[in-house]
Amino acid sequence: MMELLLDYYSILREKKEEGKKIIAHMAHDNIPEELIDAAGFFPLNMIFAGDDELMNSSHDYLPPSTCSYVQSCIGLFSQKPSNYRFLDLIDYFIVSNHCVSNICASEIITKYFSIPRLDFYVSYTLNQNAVKYYKLELLEFKKKLEKIKNSEIKDEDLLSSVKKYNAFKKNLSKVNAMSIKGKEKLEIMQKAILYGPSFVPELVKFIQKYENQETLPSNNSKDVILTGCSVFFNDYLVDLIEESGGNVIFFDSWIGDAYSSQILSDDVLNSEKNPLDLIVYRFLNNKSGDHSIPNYLENKINKIEKLMVDYKKSKSKNLGVINHIIKFCDHISISSSFLKERLQEKGIQILNLERDYSRSARGPLETRIQAFLEML
Repeated sequence: MMELLLDYYSILREKKEEGKKIIAHMAHDNIPEELIDAAGFFPLNMIFAGDDELMNSSHDYLPPSTCSYVQSCIGLFSQKPSNYRFLDLIDYFIVSNHCVSNICASEIITKYFSIPRLDFYVSYTLNQNAVKYYKLELLEFKKKLEKIKNSEIKDEDLLSSVKKYNAFKKNLSKVNAMSIKGKEKLEIMQKAILYGPSFVPELVKFIQKYENQETLPSNNSKDVILTGCSVFFNDYLVDLIEESGGNVIFFDSWIGDAYSSQILSDDVLNSEKNPLDLIVYRFLNNKSGDHSIPNYLENKINKIEKLMVDYKKSKSKNLGVINHIIKFCDHISISSSFLKERLQEKGIQILNLERDYSRSARGPLETRIQAFLEML
């Protein structure tokens, strides 16, 4: 997969030569990528995991008791590893509030590494007032992009981008539901998120290749849903699960259902709505996103329970749940005890797996995963 990063540099450089701006943001399910695309720019998702060196190099800016993913993002800009030289091509960085650590890291990256910032804030609730606020943010963000573009973003261009991203997410959703090995599934989804809608032909080929065949390790594999924090590029967690005899059959995270489930129906797409209102409508119906307070956890529990029932009917097997918690991610960890309690009440076995990216964590993680899978 590291070869992919070298190709990615060449692709981003070509886009820069075409006059496109590269606008980066940290993993976030409510960033309006459609607006960025409609402006003729390219959204770069910071979906890269770290290691000891990247995390440690961030400590000049934030304490070690900060989310390991955030530490890694800062470390990438601080160390500039050779495989990540495409980060030098970034023109703007979005400062947003998916969580407190996200805000802090984005502000540090823009300030100390001299990258112009674009602000985009989202309500932590999901009600009519939040929807009104979200639209105001979209309008302000649109003005900022138009100032950079030095021309108006036309409605027809925005509508085209909305439809393009909608088709993209439909195909990602199909991949996430396929009966294939978790590692293969994750790698194609990560690659797709890096490349965006232009990757749809590759997704279609992938789906056609595997839709009539299963590539699960064996009928004896211990199958799990992976929820909680995303597994980012260059992370070994899914390898560890498979080496322990398990297989991730569904990714219930931002790289997975929280992103790919944000699909608009044809009726909504073909309505006479202003294309900006289509993005607002997507926000309002983002039931899998962890900003949909107060119903986020109930939605997650109901979704997991349905996946369990459907899988048991089709495969005659039980599923387990691994709740992946990146160390010091308050956003996910604060609800982990409640999620575990509620799922166990329903007879669903769950492992709350908190970890960072350090190499020394691999051994203890493997032991915990193996013990959990043996219980299934």
